Amino acid sequence: MRPLMVATVRSEWVRAWRWPAQVPMTVLGNAALVCVAWFVIPRSWLFDFTGAWGFPIALAGWMYADVSATNVLGQDPADALSVLSDGAALERLLRAKTIVLWLMVAPACAAVALALGVAEHDLTLAALMMVGLCVIPLGPLALSGWVGVVFPYHQRSLRWRWANRRRFRSVVARWLILVVLPYGVFPAAIVVVLAVPLLMFHLLPPFDVGAVLTADGRVGFVLSASVVSVLAWFAAIRGTAFLAGRRAGRLTDYLGDAERG
Repeated sequence: MRPLMVATVRSEWVRAWRWPAQVPMTVLGNAALVCVAWFVIPRSWLFDFTGAWGFPIALAGWMYADVSATNVLGQDPADALSVLSDGAALERLLRAKTIVLWLMVAPACAAVALALGVAEHDLTLAALMMVGLCVIPLGPLALSGWVGVVFPYHQRSLRWRWANRRRFRSVVARWLILVVLPYGVFPAAIVVVLAVPLLMFHLLPPFDVGAVLTADGRVGFVLSASVVSVLAWFAAIRGTAFLAGRRAGRLTDYLGDAERG
């Protein structure tokens, strides 16, 4: 990693943990919610994969799928405004935000997968799961960032939103939609990334979709999905930065005025 990129990641990491530490608190809150949903209420109510190996997958999905992945410019408008006119700097900032969120989620989920592998006496599957949990989310995280470029919002207190509730469309409705949207955007981005290796297995002989269920098929699927995800990460970040550059005027007006909610 280049020194300038390392410095940007370090700066973003420090900023993320500065009070009120909204990104870490969001990640920890989602981790707590998924633990309650998994161990307290019937799993089939909220999860498709209810076996033991479904837990680290659910944990990663819930921890990533929130406004931390989408509202990439509204988290710190001052930083965003300072780089809007510099495409390379904006790209670095977007990559840094993705890496910081990844650092908060991937190691914890990988540790859960490893512990599960030890408990289930299947370290091979645990290693495969760890690779998948650490690499495959990168592309979907980058793809999710376009939401924050097209529809950013300021992180204002609930008290402020209640005081401005008469501006329902711009202050309340828009905010509520953008708070809920990540729970659909991130899973949809996962589907986009996974569709490529699934299509490859379907079209390239002697593979077929059923081969994914075999031991060798799982390895091939995870590795191919990881490659696709890394490529998507680079391409989507660049595309998001380009889109932000095209919308620089509107973004400058919006991000520079916290009263717009």
